[in-house]
Amino acid sequence: MIQAMTDCDSSYNGKFYVGVTSTKIYCLPSCKAKLPLLKNVTFFNTREEAIAFGLRGCKRCKSETFPDVLPSWVHLLLVYMKDNYKKKLSEESLMKITGVEISTIRRYFKQHHKTTPLAFHRKLRLNYALALISSGSSYLDAAFETGWESSSGFREAFQKQFGQTPGSFYNEQN
Repeated sequence: MIQAMTDCDSSYNGKFYVGVTSTKIYCLPSCKAKLPLLKNVTFFNTREEAIAFGLRGCKRCKSETFPDVLPSWVHLLLVYMKDNYKKKLSEESLMKITGVEISTIRRYFKQHHKTTPLAFHRKLRLNYALALISSGSSYLDAAFETGWESSSGFREAFQKQFGQTPGSFYNEQN
């Protein structure tokens, strides 16, 4: 437990909690706050044990709300992206929506989705285009419905994502 706390190992989040008796706060093992002195540390198996001991959740690692520790702007951004799958988004629009720097948005997406925010949105658009083609729309209609400005760009992105051209996918479906 000490090693996990020292390494800020997020794989142990929820498996135990780190209580700091000097500050009366409990944290997740991955908390980036300054490491406490070991004499002030008590480990707890559950959040309820830490609360019963008289500790409160850490505001930095949001241990009280774990596993839902995502910032509020993430939920706002994901809803916006899902609601706007019919158009191409820009990084500037993402910053305006969230009020967060694009570097922070990129870092979150790289860490949690292993891709950039615009690539994530492009996948949403392509999945919607796939659904349109599956339901009988032509691939050109699907391309323009999902915000692509050129059929060649759509064809290239579709083939990269799904391993076949939209035309061949359409022919398989119909």
